[in-house]
Amino acid sequence: MLSFVVAANGIWGNDTWGLLFTYGILMPAIVTVCVVVSMVTTRGEKEADDELRGRWGRKPPPSPSSSSDSSS
Repeated sequence: MLSFVVAANGIWGNDTWGLLFTYGILMPAIVTVCVVVSMVTTRGEKEADDELRGRWGRKPPPSPSSSSDSSS
């Protein structure tokens, strides 16, 4: 029984637990946070661009239905 504990300790030493924590928990959490931050930032920039577009007179191009009404 003691030899099994010693062997298990040799296989699952402190470095192994640290690597499992780093690559199994810490790195996916950091990647998830980076993705969420980039999505929120992109959404905020889009809203800011939409506000500036209306403020400075740059409006989106007219839709095809409204252009056919103005040509008649």
